[in-house]
Amino acid sequence: MATLPPGVPADSVIVSVARVGDLASALRAANVTVPGRASRRTHYQVEIYSLIRVLALRAYHLSDFPLKLIKRERPDFMLSANGVAIGVEHTEAVPQNVAKEAFLRDSGIGPETHYLRPAAIGERAKGSKEIRAEIEADKMGEGWMGDSAECSWVEAMTQFVSDKIQAAQSPDYTRFDRTWLVIYDNWPAPILNHAKAVPLLTAELLKLATWSVFERVFILDESVLLEIEQTAVRFHCVNHC
Repeated sequence: MATLPPGVPADSVIVSVARVGDLASALRAANVTVPGRASRRTHYQVEIYSLIRVLALRAYHLSDFPLKLIKRERPDFMLSANGVAIGVEHTEAVPQNVAKEAFLRDSGIGPETHYLRPAAIGERAKGSKEIRAEIEADKMGEGWMGDSAECSWVEAMTQFVSDKIQAAQSPDYTRFDRTWLVIYDNWPAPILNHAKAVPLLTAELLKLATWSVFERVFILDESVLLEIEQTAVRFHCVNHC
């Protein structure tokens, strides 16, 4: 079970606003910059980064206020919207080898401009020496063919959702009026074609019975936020506050 970082008390209030006109300034005040992986980056920073952007892009009604975001565990946050309690679970979608590679590059190894390599769920974990050798070789690798980027991305997002569905079944997982899932998407899928990928993903989410656990699934990258419900998908341009 994850723990809160030092200095962050349990049930700490991240955002609290009484009216819609106060929301933008409150989100800017709570916003954080996520450092590179070799710069003491924490899960807490990634979580706050993601949640602030989700809240910045949602459509609101006057009846949603007062609004309060509280940090907790299992699920990771509780969002209170005028008394309606929404549990918010967060995860980062990143291959373990890509995360290791990013750490080494952030430490100064390899060129700033480099080739991206395809990743797959369940791929063999590489050691730091092997990854460093690949960085220094700076070879193009296999690349992506046809719709392989879309298929890999769909498989990855499906697995991360499935893992969180299983986690939500735990006896110590608190159930609120509603539950959302936020995925911070760092899966390598260059020039992802959402028109191809999203219908494939929504079909997989239906097979998982996702909507019996999560009311909404948000998938956030640096430019696009997907907001997926059982009957609708919305695309938002990311507001970095």
